[in-house]
Amino acid sequence: MKKIVLILIVFISLFSCQENNKESMKKELTESAKAELIAELKEMKEADQLNRSYISLGTFDQKLINSTKKLPIPEYISFMQTHKSELTKKQEDSLRSIQNGIDLKNTNRLYEITKEYGWLSETKLDSLIDPMLFLFHTPKETIEKMQTLLFEEVQTKRMEPNKFAMYVDNMRKKAYGKSQLYGTGDEFDPKTNSIVPPFIENIDRTNIERKKIGLPELKDGEYRTEK
Repeated sequence: MKKIVLILIVFISLFSCQENNKESMKKELTESAKAELIAELKEMKEADQLNRSYISLGTFDQKLINSTKKLPIPEYISFMQTHKSELTKKQEDSLRSIQNGIDLKNTNRLYEITKEYGWLSETKLDSLIDPMLFLFHTPKETIEKMQTLLFEEVQTKRMEPNKFAMYVDNMRKKAYGKSQLYGTGDEFDPKTNSIVPPFIENIDRTNIERKKIGLPELKDGEYRTEK
C-alpha cells in the first residue's frame, strides 16, 4: 500500500512539474517575429492615440493639443481643470464609444501576445513603443484576467515588478476609485495644487504585497496615510 501511495505522489509531482514548465515556456522571439510585433504595436499606438487627446482635452484644435504636451505636470493638470470642453455631448459620446472599442481590441491583443511570447518590454523589442501604454488603458472588464496573467509574468521574472505594481495602482484608482496598493506613483493634491507622495490605506499590507513581488518596503516620506 505504501508503495502505491509513493508511486502516486511521484506521478502527481511529475505531472505538476510538466504543467508548470509548459506554462513557463513561451514562443521564441525571432528577429522576424520582433519586426512584425513592432509594426503591429505601432499601428496599435496610432489607434490608441487617435481620439484620446480630443476626449481628454475637449477640443479638435491640434495646435492646442500639441502645446499641452510641453507643459510640466502641475501646469498640465491646472490646464485640464480650467479648460472648458469645446465638444458637444454627442461628439464626446461618439468619441468615447470609438475609443472604448479600440482599447478593448488593443488590450485583448496585448493579452494574446503576452500569452504567446511572455511580457515584452521595450528592451526585448528594441523599440520606443512601451506596451505599458496599452495596459494603462485597459477596459474594466479585462482588468482581472490581465492582472492574473501579468502576476505570472512577474513570478517568472519576465516582467519588472515595479511595472506590474504601477499597472495595478493605476487601475485601482482609475477603474475602481481605490487608493494605491503598492504606492508606485506620486499624486496631485488639489488642496495644495502640488504633487505629493501616494496615499496608502495600510502601510503594513502594502509592504507585505510589495515583498510578494520583490519590491522593497516603502520608507517614511515615500507615502501618506492621511489625505
